[in-house]
Amino acid sequence: MGKIEVSDEMYAKLIELATEMTTQDMRGTRMPHMFQIRDYKQVIDWGLNGDIHVWVGNYGENIETLDDLKEYLENNEIEIPENIQDIWDDHWDLDDFIEEKCPDLKPCSYSMEPVYTNCFLTAKAAEEHLRLNHYHYHKDADVYLNHAWRNPEAELVSTFLCGLVQKEMHS
Repeated sequence: MGKIEVSDEMYAKLIELATEMTTQDMRGTRMPHMFQIRDYKQVIDWGLNGDIHVWVGNYGENIETLDDLKEYLENNEIEIPENIQDIWDDHWDLDDFIEEKCPDLKPCSYSMEPVYTNCFLTAKAAEEHLRLNHYHYHKDADVYLNHAWRNPEAELVSTFLCGLVQKEMHS
């Protein structure tokens, strides 16, 4: 059998990685593991089939909450009615009010869809990455475990690393 020579530092890091891979919570998923960042992106649907309904102005204003509407009205010097809460709470009244007072607002909707990015061999590394880089991700981003299904390269690397600590790949 051939030999692979690595520095003591590299060997220690590989052993640490292999130990983490074989002792972490497998979350009921067989190896090889791909821990990923589950981020979210906004998907606009002008056909109003999205989960969240909003109104969009000519200059990119998004009216999603009553506070957003009040701010929009103030910024456009439109009088805020005393019963604005009642108008907001009644879908039909709200549509009529916006059509009459805010003709530049167009109904729209959106959904937040998951997007899986990056790839880590351990949950620990993925969680640390997310902690250090949270500002690049949606506020609800989290660590998600995917299986590297039928990925012979991931199986090879996982088998090798598990073998360094005399363990089999978790199946």
